[in-house]
This record gives sequence, C-alpha cells and structure tokens, in this order.
Amino acid sequence: MNPAIQPLGQFASLLDIRERDRAARIRDRLSADRYVLTHGAVRTILGGYLGIAGCAVHWSAGRHGKPAFDGPLSHWQWSLSRSAEHALLAVCLSAPVGVDIERVDEQTPAVALAARFLPLDEAASVAAQETPHAARVAYHRLLSRKEACVKASGGRLLDGLRLNVLTPGTVHGTGAMAGLRWQLRDLSAPPGFVATLAVLDDEARGLRLFDWGGRAPGPEPGNFRPPAPSSAADLAPRSLPFEFQRSPAEPWPRGECSR
Repeated sequence: MNPAIQPLGQFASLLDIRERDRAARIRDRLSADRYVLTHGAVRTILGGYLGIAGCAVHWSAGRHGKPAFDGPLSHWQWSLSRSAEHALLAVCLSAPVGVDIERVDEQTPAVALAARFLPLDEAASVAAQETPHAARVAYHRLLSRKEACVKASGGRLLDGLRLNVLTPGTVHGTGAMAGLRWQLRDLSAPPGFVATLAVLDDEARGLRLFDWGGRAPGPEPGNFRPPAPSSAADLAPRSLPFEFQRSPAEPWPRGECSR
C-alpha cells in the first residue's frame, strides 16, 4: 500500500469515533497506522458487500469482542484478524465465522508452552518436530486453529485451549464449548505466518480467497465490488501488506466521511 497514492486520511475518514479513539491510544505509531488502514479497508469491503458507504457500516461487539450487525443485516457474519503488516477478513452469509492470522515468533518456547497448555496429543506433536523452528510453526498453527474456533463462537481463547485441533476438518467442542461444532480449514499465509478459518456449522462449505488489492476507499456505496460467486476451487491467496510511512509530527486525521 502506497501512502502517496492512498493517504492515511482517506482511511481514517471512514472510521467511527470508537475506532479513532482506539487508534489514538495505540502508542506505537506504525501499529496505530496499520490499525487505521486495516479498519478503513474492512469498512470498504463490508460496505461493498452491503451496498452502502464504508463510513455507514456499523456493528456491535459481543462480550468477548465478536463483531455483529444488528437488525436486517444480522445474517451477515464476519471476522477480522491482524498481525504485523497483514490482515485477514472472512465474510459469510450461512454461519458464524472466525479467522486468525498470526506471526510465528522465533522466540516462542513452543515445546514448553505446548506441554503446559495443550492436550497431550497436540503437545506430543509439537515436541516431535525435527527442528525448533518446525516446533514453533506447529505450536502457532494449533493456536491459530483454536483462536479461529473461539472467534467464530464468540468465546475466548482460554475456553478453547483444550479443543482438539490436531488436524483440520470437523472439530467438536469440549468443556465450556461442549455441543458446538466447527469446520476448520488452514489457509495459505505469507512466509513466517500461519492462518486459519473456522465456520460454526455442521458441514463444510465452499470457500473463495482473494486479495483486496489496496483499492483506495471512498464514501460512495459500491467503491469495492466483491468477486462474483464461482463454483471454482479455492483461489490462491496473496498477502495483503499495509506498508507506509508517516511523520511522527503529523496529527491524527479526523476528516468526516461525506454521505
């Protein structure tokens, strides 16, 4: 994403007061700017699906932060995940969804953490990896799968740590999540990251992946046009980088989105 072509103010103008206040409270400037760009992009995409301006998209949050539309738009389900310069958005009409992307931290003591927090078979799988890096990838992959599941159900990661997600596919809830069932799918991710999609449903459904492509936001409905439905198999995803520079002295843009 090139800030010279797509100024940060264009994205900030789409955000509501809660998002702007949260961005202003993020002390790290790069992280704050990535937050603004991500949420501006999400509003652009969701507005395209809904046929309204990005700045007119409103949602509420559940007890643990799961976003949801109210009223006649409540059948639209979506989930957002951010990690470093990447973001992942899932949108679904048939069932609640959860998505997660996370960076594989090379400082993670994967074997020790897996032994402490994960089910025995998952901990054994992490410990059986041939290299420390492979163990870290395996550990973060398992965490990503659990995170996607709890985000789909509107829960919290603590309740999902005991979920058995050793292999993708159908996952059955246990403990506080007993009775729930997810369809779990690993997604392609940029090097050094892992990503997962979970759908709270009894059967697997079709999936299409696409790169948003960094189109500049705009206040008019339909600025972004989602891809038309297709019966084709998965499309190869590409990474969605949010890379830019901004002077530390530059104030937060507060422009209003015209309607």
